[in-house]
Amino acid sequence: MNDQYHSILGLPGSGKTTYLAALWHVLDAGEVQTKLVLDKLVGDNEYLNRIVEAWRRCEEVPRTSMQDEKQIVIHSHVPANGTKVILRFPDLSGESFKQQFATRTCTPDYVQGFSDAGGILLFVNANRPNDGLTLADIQPALADSGEQGETPIEKDWTADVVPEQVRLVDLLQFLLRPPFARRQRRLVVVVSAWDVVMEPKPSPEQWLKRELPLLHQFLLNNPESFDVRVYGVSAQGGDVTGAQRTTLLQQTPSHRIECVGPEADAHDITAPLLWLTGDQEVGG
Repeated sequence: MNDQYHSILGLPGSGKTTYLAALWHVLDAGEVQTKLVLDKLVGDNEYLNRIVEAWRRCEEVPRTSMQDEKQIVIHSHVPANGTKVILRFPDLSGESFKQQFATRTCTPDYVQGFSDAGGILLFVNANRPNDGLTLADIQPALADSGEQGETPIEKDWTADVVPEQVRLVDLLQFLLRPPFARRQRRLVVVVSAWDVVMEPKPSPEQWLKRELPLLHQFLLNNPESFDVRVYGVSAQGGDVTGAQRTTLLQQTPSHRIECVGPEADAHDITAPLLWLTGDQEVGG
């Protein structure tokens, strides 16, 4: 099989940096059996070690700013067949994606990154407010303003007021138009902070359908462009800012991780990456 180049995408605060820290620890420490084996890292070791140490200490992994943006590429392989798997983080901070949405432009390097064989890991965060509005949500406000004779206050439009799932769909629609090569790509939606999802927990795909219906419908209706799976991942294992941190610190770091989805072992967050690679051992 040809080398596989997977791109990790997501808006700011979607969980990419925490996932990177947990992934690097799992691949490097050997505490649990994984479906990928580490070969090498290309990029800023100092930065990666800093976020991994925060993760190991059960501290909040600092979010990446554009000023701290690092080019990080992880090289690994599938032991069963030797397939090379290269993981690229084209915009770890997520800020460039925000600019891409607002300005309708992207860099040549970004376009080139999607020209190779490989899939996409798209991050969304379960621990965030629902920023979508329906007519049912705004009807009371409209009624109140009408009764009081108020004149609506106009505000300048900014990209930040656009709901998250609208921006995510737009991010994916970029890949369906030139200069990007039009082809079917495997895509994994990673629902990060899976530990905050209330019991009884739905499946990750059910969660996506319920919480981000526009994104779910877009993916469902574009099978010629995206072959999709959904995984729930808790890279920290719980709330590291509260009383739960003491319990988490007593666990083997890799055992804090939770990965839920098709053919996923409990603590192996490489399972989604192996499916992206197309390996038949996980139902490819």
